[in-house]
Amino acid sequence: MRRLNAGTIVRLYLVIVLLLAVVVSPPFQLGLSLALLAIQLYCAYRPLKASLNLILVVASLVLAPLAVEALVGATFAVLLIVPALLLLDSSLKEYTLTQAFAFSRVGRSASSMLKSLGVCLGLVFLVSLVVSNMTLMLEAAVLLIYLATCVVYVCQRVPKTALEGSKTWSRIVVGDTDSKLVTLKTKARMPVQVFLETVDLWVNVEPASLDLASQANVTLRFTPPLAGPSRVMLQASVIDDHGLIVTGQTLQPVDLHIIPKAKYAKWLANKFLEQTVQGSGSAAGVPRSLSRAGKPGVEFHGTHPYQPGDSWKYLDWKHSYMLGEFIVKEFSEAKGHVGIIVADLTAKNAEDADGLAYNLVMSALTLATEALPAALAVYNSKGVLAVTPPRAPRETLKTAMELTEKISIVEPKEKALQPLELRRLKRSISQLAQAKTETAQKLKEVLELESEANRQAAKQHPASQALMKAAKLTQAPAVITVASPIGYDSDALLLTLEQLREKGYSTVMVA
Repeated sequence: MRRLNAGTIVRLYLVIVLLLAVVVSPPFQLGLSLALLAIQLYCAYRPLKASLNLILVVASLVLAPLAVEALVGATFAVLLIVPALLLLDSSLKEYTLTQAFAFSRVGRSASSMLKSLGVCLGLVFLVSLVVSNMTLMLEAAVLLIYLATCVVYVCQRVPKTALEGSKTWSRIVVGDTDSKLVTLKTKARMPVQVFLETVDLWVNVEPASLDLASQANVTLRFTPPLAGPSRVMLQASVIDDHGLIVTGQTLQPVDLHIIPKAKYAKWLANKFLEQTVQGSGSAAGVPRSLSRAGKPGVEFHGTHPYQPGDSWKYLDWKHSYMLGEFIVKEFSEAKGHVGIIVADLTAKNAEDADGLAYNLVMSALTLATEALPAALAVYNSKGVLAVTPPRAPRETLKTAMELTEKISIVEPKEKALQPLELRRLKRSISQLAQAKTETAQKLKEVLELESEANRQAAKQHPASQALMKAAKLTQAPAVITVASPIGYDSDALLLTLEQLREKGYSTVMVA
């Protein structure tokens, strides 16, 4: 049984009226009264789904006057059912709590429930006119007046701009994630439900729905792309507690200052260059992950101002006395710490171009903060752009920053074949060589022909040409850093990297 509330009391009132109708009704009204009475008793004993309950309540209010008109007459039958409108009021509120509303447009609009009720009651009114049934006509008119009164009341209580949101801002690098707490205040003079939607897929709002009486906080989490808007936009749907009117509104609670990744990387690089002198290996203000002191080795590399964590036994006392501050010697190992930065300066859109510039500069900056010399092998789809021998880290960093200006945007070509897997190809040839059958030998010859064709094609590709030139200028062992994503024409680069791996070079993929 339901607990005793206004809806339950009104339902009991309706049950009593129908019981009186059963006593005095003729056969037709008797059957209708019994049916309505059974429905109300069942609903009072076992609550139904909100949607089904609303349908039965509306049907009962429309038909109940017909059941009791034999008791008091047509006009008084309608008046006798008027108190039962509180049951409709309660059912509307219960049904609204179970619904989710999607944003449609800015401003007020009738909800689907209001439209459905209006159409149904309008049809009942027209039918009553056709059959000249005064009782049905009056009841339909009363229900329509009730709905109209509710709509007017809601429009007075809920303004067209029902919400007011706090304002904040965020300075964020492309691809990073940030979150902001936004306070929503309602201008409505009645409790409302608020449903929030984000315009952009990279924005998430929690919670997406809330009951609002005065104010509440929501959290916006966003990861803006390079081409994202300068403001985070929310679409809010405000619904009254009866679910009749949906008030749409847009909010812009967060102003975004989107920093391109390339711009951020150049800022870090310039800060590093400003705070270091020729031969130094780290700078204050550079992220800790990029600014680790070099490990002592067998070759003197340079000096840098003392930083927390540096060993006192490597202090350069002579320079410390002359400069008036502690100076620390830096050492590097003789072998294995040289780097080669490889990059294809071809991007498919502005977003990829920004990421490519970031990877190129940050790769050079990482080596610079480790005080490691590096060579550059840079190319695009048309040819080799730059190949440098291993140079001082500062010079490599400066060149990398200059090369970002040569990034070009080219629409990518579709690739029909799978990328080359040189190791698998070599393993297949080796396994077939052990077989003595004629078929295996023929297949081995085909694979060897494919391998040789790939090698010849790779020799003509700008990626292979740039990387092999840089490798000739850089003695192994060395670390090859690939700063650009592996694209549709990656076979030549992968093949060259595999060849150099066999010669003692190692590879790191950044993108």
